Amino acid sequence: MRAAALYEAHLAQKSDSHNTRGAEMSYFASLYGWAKSSGADLDNILLAGEGLTPPQVRSFSAWIRAPRAQANGVIPLKKRRSINAAFRSCSVICAWFIAQFSNPSRSSKAQRSLDVERLIESQKRAWKSVLIKVRKDPAAPDMLDEEIAAIEQFLKPNRRSNSVGERIAYRDYLMWRMAIELGLRKGEILAMRTSDCPTRNAPYFKIVRIEERGSDYADPRPNPPRPKTLSRELGLLFDSTVFPKLVSDYVSAYRYKMVVINGKQQKKFLLPHKFLIVAQNGEPLSLRAADDVAKAIKRGTGVDFNWHLARHSFFNRAYAVVADAEDGDARTAQIADIVHWGGWESANSLEVYSRRARAERARNALMIWREGKNQWNALI
Repeated sequence: MRAAALYEAHLAQKSDSHNTRGAEMSYFASLYGWAKSSGADLDNILLAGEGLTPPQVRSFSAWIRAPRAQANGVIPLKKRRSINAAFRSCSVICAWFIAQFSNPSRSSKAQRSLDVERLIESQKRAWKSVLIKVRKDPAAPDMLDEEIAAIEQFLKPNRRSNSVGERIAYRDYLMWRMAIELGLRKGEILAMRTSDCPTRNAPYFKIVRIEERGSDYADPRPNPPRPKTLSRELGLLFDSTVFPKLVSDYVSAYRYKMVVINGKQQKKFLLPHKFLIVAQNGEPLSLRAADDVAKAIKRGTGVDFNWHLARHSFFNRAYAVVADAEDGDARTAQIADIVHWGGWESANSLEVYSRRARAERARNALMIWREGKNQWNALI
């Protein structure tokens, strides 16, 4: 697969993220799957800088949609998003090969540039034409306070240590509190280093993007977690915070690996890496192992839990407080604070939380009417 190998080399130069490259190449694999089923020579098409013709794009669209449609022909919302993601990535892939290899006009470099731009725009239009209409989510997902309380009680180390051991119980509880109390992403939690944690002189967590780490940064995981958000420093919000004591207790008592010294098993606390959250063997916890913890929470509580749901629950509540501010200037400043806290580049990322807040306000208003606390006199 010559074209795929070439594009993977391009991605390696463009992005350090293993997940980004993996996702792009999975979409490329879909293109090869379609080409094999339809008899198209994808390598020659792309390496000639031609891109796919509109009929070929429609053929790929039908090929990828067919197994995802329900018996009535309707494609579920989540599958629509994944299909559209494939279309958008394939559009980018085809456009890149056109830019690299197309030579529609040999008259001049300037004319070639214009011709290539036209070919790329034509290719984008072809892929855009097959996108499936997707309505926006009405609101960010959320957990009820009762569900948050259930997870909190399930993960309490003094309750859970008998079944999984103190070390695992403290680690899982630490991850949970970092997610629900700070709104951190799973990747931010797993990329956290001991030097990023609160101290007496610096009572805040530091979220640092990998490219902003020093030259000595190294991660032994084959698929290292990467903070997707902007770097920032987050202080402690609540009077009932478990930080920094929980971090200190975990590091001093449970962040270790077992080694054999003079024939005896001993705990080694000085690890060859600085990552905060570790597995049983002392290595940094992997993304897959963190997902296993989320599955254990789901089994133990009945809550349909994942780590990003905790982040959504945090920001749903943060935004709801800000949305109720009567002073417009104060509200604008507080929204900017939330954007910074979440590590986003703009307030547009808060739209899913604003939809949740609007839905809650509408629901509460209707509840007030049903309880007779407000009357519409014109209708009495």
